Amino acid sequence: MKKSTTGLLLGSALVVGLAGCATPNTSPSSDRPWFQQPVTCGIAGSLIGGSIGYATSGSSDEEEGAATGAVAGAAIGALLCADRSPAPVAEPEPMPAPEPEPVPAFEPVTLSSEVNFAFDSDELRPQAEMTLDEVARRLREHTDVRIRIEGHTDSRGSAQYNQGLSERRANSVRSYLASQGVAGDRMMAVGYGEQRPVASNETDEGRALNRRVEIDRQ
Repeated sequence: MKKSTTGLLLGSALVVGLAGCATPNTSPSSDRPWFQQPVTCGIAGSLIGGSIGYATSGSSDEEEGAATGAVAGAAIGALLCADRSPAPVAEPEPMPAPEPEPVPAFEPVTLSSEVNFAFDSDELRPQAEMTLDEVARRLREHTDVRIRIEGHTDSRGSAQYNQGLSERRANSVRSYLASQGVAGDRMMAVGYGEQRPVASNETDEGRALNRRVEIDRQ
């Protein structure tokens, strides 16, 4: 048989043999059978390529043709069986949970000026109730806070009467906060009458400021 015919037959064998090695497979090379490993395909390609090179070369360059064919066959075989599985996608790192914002501390509150009590009255005004709604919300957030509710009056009337009026004002605030969900055992109501003015009792404006309730932590 002529060398050219032998080369043609070996070339056909290379195509058929390597086609079996290079069957489409997207699994990693470590999971493939031995005959589909790149190393195996490279060796097979080298042997077949060397044979083709030898068969198709002249008598004077048989060794050179075999070597060239072996190198080319090895490269083609390894390339056909190379791992073409997609690279693994890295899992995104979870985002850290946001830290909860600190709850503002409870600050003292004074019901006076436009939200204070009318003369000789312990009835809460609408503006005072709006302020107390916010106080109740803060107290529900700060469940460990206990408060002291202090009632005050101006100096008109007797000291004894004003003492009782200041106590009724403090208890009026305490009752409203309890209706908004603040536990009664967290609140202490006390009256100071006219003993602790914050403004002059000689003017209407000063007396209005003295008719007040102050809320502070115990």
